[in-house]
Amino acid sequence: MINTQFSDRIVEFAHLLRNKGHVIGLKELTDSMHIISEMKQPDENSTLHSLRSLCCRNKYEWQQFEKMFTSFWYPHAASREAKSTSQNTETTILKQQGKSISGIAGTTTNLFETMAYSTDYAAGKQNTITKADFRFLNNHHAMREAENLAEKLALQLKARSRTHRKIVSKGRNMDIRHTIRRNMAHGGIPLHPAFSIKYKKPPHLVILHDVSHSMSWNNPLLFRFARGLIKACPESEAFVFHTRLFCVTKLYREKSIQQMRNKLESNNHLWLGGTCIAESLKYFNQHYAKTTLRNNAIIIIISDGFDTDAPEYLASQLKLIKSKSKQLIWLNPMLGRKTYTSGNRTMLAAKPFIDHFIPAHSVDALRSVIYKMKL
Repeated sequence: MINTQFSDRIVEFAHLLRNKGHVIGLKELTDSMHIISEMKQPDENSTLHSLRSLCCRNKYEWQQFEKMFTSFWYPHAASREAKSTSQNTETTILKQQGKSISGIAGTTTNLFETMAYSTDYAAGKQNTITKADFRFLNNHHAMREAENLAEKLALQLKARSRTHRKIVSKGRNMDIRHTIRRNMAHGGIPLHPAFSIKYKKPPHLVILHDVSHSMSWNNPLLFRFARGLIKACPESEAFVFHTRLFCVTKLYREKSIQQMRNKLESNNHLWLGGTCIAESLKYFNQHYAKTTLRNNAIIIIISDGFDTDAPEYLASQLKLIKSKSKQLIWLNPMLGRKTYTSGNRTMLAAKPFIDHFIPAHSVDALRSVIYKMKL
């Protein structure tokens, strides 16, 4: 039997795994406690392998797990190992790079192999790609892998969807209350039984995606992330805007990513210069809000916030959208970069109506989006 203090630590560890992208539910949590309680003399190695087998669903999670396990349960050992490894990695990098690093953009892909040996990058090259700023991934294969990881990350939203109950006439689990109410006219004899079934209902998302020139470096990654969200939530809607706004839900639902790219590129009206965020949101409010916005809708705006419209104009449109929806999230690919400051007039005017202002420059930055949605 596990004592209360130890069970609380297991719950904390489950929260850590969930924040890192692992799908950990109540079943995994109770099974973890059961496995450890069944061990006669639990040690580090057996506990690690047992929990890893239970909590990991793919290669990336499997490789990442050991470092998180050690840092959580044995923090002193983890800090000593990290210090030793970082020194060895630094020596290796200096040798391979000839003791000179010539700019971030030119060295990111060259460092993939050396970073793969470091425990600071637990899943090797793949984990390096998730952390890298997409703007600096100048290797074609690395960019495609980052885009693919972003789409897979968005699909995790499907697993986190809330479970609902529905009353039906046929099923396996009888609902006593509804059965009694349905058969009151028959003296309570269950001639017409009622059954309840559980089903997952994905959230209703409305994605407003900036495709102006200033977003061109980041959009390949963000298109794939948005496409993953639309696939995870079938009733959701997607729009793109620059100086005007267009509905692209059908394009995002294309089965082939190549078909989606071809259709997006063939629509010349989608690729224009400036950015009129406020004017585009006004067009959305006038023509689409009535049919797409609901009380449970989660609005996701993807933009760097560079707007030619007046800040007050943007604030008035955001206020209208916020009043008709459950949550408003703004993803900004510039936010995670040191050179960017969110103190410009446009973002200051928008912030009072934004629930979460989140960086969107890398796959890891996008991870927090899934867990900050009010499902």
